Amino acid sequence: MKIILVDDDCLALEGISRMLHWERFSGKLSGCAASGREAIELIEEKKPDVVISDICMPDVDGLELSRYLFENCPDTRMILISGHSEFEYAQRALQYHVTDYILKPITRAKLNSLEERLIAIQSELSADVPPWYAGDESLRMRVSEALHKGDMAAMGELLISDEVSGSLSDRKDVLGIQLLNYLFSYQEELGKDRSSLDAMRQKAMTAYWRLSTQRERLAYLAAQYYDLMEYAQEQKAEYAHPIVSYCLKAIQENYTDSNFNISNLADSLHLSLSYLSTVFKNVTGQNISSYLSARRLNHAQALLRDPSIAIRDICFASGYDNPQYFAKFFKKHTGMTPSEYRNLYAAGNVSDLIGEENSL
Repeated sequence: MKIILVDDDCLALEGISRMLHWERFSGKLSGCAASGREAIELIEEKKPDVVISDICMPDVDGLELSRYLFENCPDTRMILISGHSEFEYAQRALQYHVTDYILKPITRAKLNSLEERLIAIQSELSADVPPWYAGDESLRMRVSEALHKGDMAAMGELLISDEVSGSLSDRKDVLGIQLLNYLFSYQEELGKDRSSLDAMRQKAMTAYWRLSTQRERLAYLAAQYYDLMEYAQEQKAEYAHPIVSYCLKAIQENYTDSNFNISNLADSLHLSLSYLSTVFKNVTGQNISSYLSARRLNHAQALLRDPSIAIRDICFASGYDNPQYFAKFFKKHTGMTPSEYRNLYAAGNVSDLIGEENSL
């Protein structure tokens, strides 16, 4: 497994290189770089499997390097080294599928955790699995079984087992991320929007990293899993009704199409609009037209977080065919125009205003 180390501090590079037990993870040091720009040249030449980089560097920093890998070398894993004071900045790299963080100061215990993560990555590479997959197959299967069965007792036993709770104290950077990744993978199975899940994942990772004790981390993971399992049970109850199941699937597949509406959905079922609305409301507790609108607005919010996408394009990509109507409708239900939402989100002063499962 080829590895590149990146840090503008030559002593730090030497220390990590010397202290890692390379034979544990079949690692080979393919080169060291003193800047992000130098690292990019080295990456293009060596094609490494893993890049371990400090986040705070002049010129091209660790975050920009993460973005470069995400866009140009999606199979290369990225591990960032960050100081506590830089963490608010470091968390943004989650959108670039950074594999892990090591928080300064670097200790022997943290290097041990890093080696365990590199061992897992080596196993992933051998199995030819995607780079976002974090790897204990046995654990993943046990978690997946508990989630699909809705078995909270089994999930609780797993979380308090030595395998999990006994390892969180010194492996939170490995095990906690594994468990959170499993959680969001399952939510994607339930049909949740991928762009919304990415934002939720970033928020969850941020909250998790701010916790300092084993008890806090375990309680946080348990709450995340139990909330999801309750939600999944509610969804299964909705899906048990064939008409509602059909509607939810149709909305999921077509909400970005401006020609799709509740009237043609009712027509496709050969039902009156009033009857369809009544059935949907009785089963889900939500108005079907409001559910569709919330789905579209939630998608629009997710796209507005990316300043490179024109608001006019976001309008059409969210199932609206009139930018003026879109802006008016967005302001009515969020209290601000799309431009205002984008600016406030960029400043970190706004969160989701419309939940995708909530009525308007």
